[in-house]
Amino acid sequence: MNVNYDELIMLAGGAFVMVFGIGKLNERKKILAKGVKVEGVVFDIEKNWDMDAGDTSTSTQYYPVIRYVTAEKEWVTKKYEVTGGLNLYKVGDKVTVVYDPDEIEHFIIDDGKTKWLGPLFIVVGIALILGTCIYFFINQYPKL
Repeated sequence: MNVNYDELIMLAGGAFVMVFGIGKLNERKKILAKGVKVEGVVFDIEKNWDMDAGDTSTSTQYYPVIRYVTAEKEWVTKKYEVTGGLNLYKVGDKVTVVYDPDEIEHFIIDDGKTKWLGPLFIVVGIALILGTCIYFFINQYPKL
C-alpha cells in the first residue's frame, strides 16, 4: 500500500471541513430552536486582508458588523464571524437576526445567504474525501 502524505492531508482536510459544516448546521438548529428573532442592520463591513504563507497574493475577507436591539432593549453591535471572499451585505441592509437569549452576543443571520453555509461545507468535505479516495484507488491499482 503506497499512501502519500498529500492524500492523508486531503482526507484530514475533507474530514475537518465536513465536521465544521456539521457544527455550523447544529449551531444554527439550536439557535433557531430557542433563539429570539429580531430585526438587525448591517452597521459596518470589516475587511481583512489575508496573505497566504510564502505567497505574495492576498485575499480579502468581508465581515459584516451587525447591530440589533434585544427583547430586553439592549443594543448589541458585533462582527458576524462567518465570512467569505464575497461581500454579501452592504452597510444599511436590514437582516433578520436570531440570538441566544442566554448569551445575547451569540447570534446568526437568518437569511438565504447563510442558511446553506453548513450544508455547503458538508458537501465540500464529502467531495474532498471521495475525490481523495478515488484518486488513491486509481493510482494504487493502475490498469493491468
